[in-house]
Amino acid sequence: FAEHRYYGETQPLGGSSATNASTLRWLTLEQALADYATLIHRLKLSLGAPDAKVVAIGGSYGGMLAAWLRMHYPSAVDAALAASA
Repeated sequence: FAEHRYYGETQPLGGSSATNASTLRWLTLEQALADYATLIHRLKLSLGAPDAKVVAIGGSYGGMLAAWLRMHYPSAVDAALAASA
């Protein structure tokens, strides 16, 4: 599973990323969607499956991300299933 910036191991500027207000400018919906679209593109290339179909699935906030990803990056995601969104 992909991990949203600033959560878990994904700290763009090290362990203090979330404690410094000036570094939180990359914690946006637009940036998260761009990250996921880039990840999908690179995974498809690295797996040698550039034409593979992709379905984004999520619940609650993840469901909203799945739906927004399909809306904003229709070439990256073929379908989206959003539960409790």
